Amino acid sequence: MSDIPIIFINTLRSLRVKFGYTQEEAAQLIGVSVPTLRSWEQNSNTIPYMVIKKIESVYRTPQDYIFFGNEVSFSEQLKNNHEEVFG
Repeated sequence: MSDIPIIFINTLRSLRVKFGYTQEEAAQLIGVSVPTLRSWEQNSNTIPYMVIKKIESVYRTPQDYIFFGNEVSFSEQLKNNHEEVFG
């Protein structure tokens, strides 16, 4: 089984910078503290789903693009990988 390539093109930090927000501004828009946002910019594994929806709204970017890259959505990568393995 081949590895699924995950391309982190639009990370939380890169989107924040792209939109010209400071950490303070972005944290306020998302509704979290600056230390929380800083933590998520380094490791996004613990973000609650409802906050992901808010992040998606603030950055006007679908969550698949933020967390899995915008070449191909994660679900499409899984589907393609499954088809390669199982035909």
